[in-house]
Amino acid sequence: MKKAMNRHIPTAVFAALLLAAAPAINPALAKGRSGGILPGATAKDPLNIDAGKLDFFDQEQKLVYSGSVIVTNGPSTLKATRITIFLEGKGAAGAGTSNDRVRHIDADGPVTLVSKDQIGTGDRGSYDKGENKVYLTGNVTLTQGENVVKGERLVYDVTSGVATVQGGGSQGGRVRSTFTPGSAKP
Repeated sequence: MKKAMNRHIPTAVFAALLLAAAPAINPALAKGRSGGILPGATAKDPLNIDAGKLDFFDQEQKLVYSGSVIVTNGPSTLKATRITIFLEGKGAAGAGTSNDRVRHIDADGPVTLVSKDQIGTGDRGSYDKGENKVYLTGNVTLTQGENVVKGERLVYDVTSGVATVQGGGSQGGRVRSTFTPGSAKP
């Protein structure tokens, strides 16, 4: 049995790969699709990823961005130490690829997700396309203006717009909230 090998890609091949993979990770480039890869983003919003390094693992169909990664998608920004994008299957590059190929995204932290007037932070983050949910775990803080909610895990259902914060860890198993009158925008 032949062992799957990961490979580093020369610059010219890398550029071609990015152009081919862009529709797979950016819904704005995929015809007829809606939604972005970050909460609050739409299909018309551009996706920008700035990182120190990108490795493409052909056999595993994954992209790994590392080195102070900053992702902007419409009104939302994600900052992390490392982001891994897992793709579905192995298709011909650029031939009918769409955001349907994105299966899962993991972010290693510290992770900061800014969407409109809310800021979420945690030790790790992930997005699961099948569930259409965003997860932040480990020392989670969600702020909106002067209002603050702290817990160990945050689950945001992109479809319904419902966020759930769970306690645990450093919060003694509890969710801690501080609300300041007049600080939330209508």
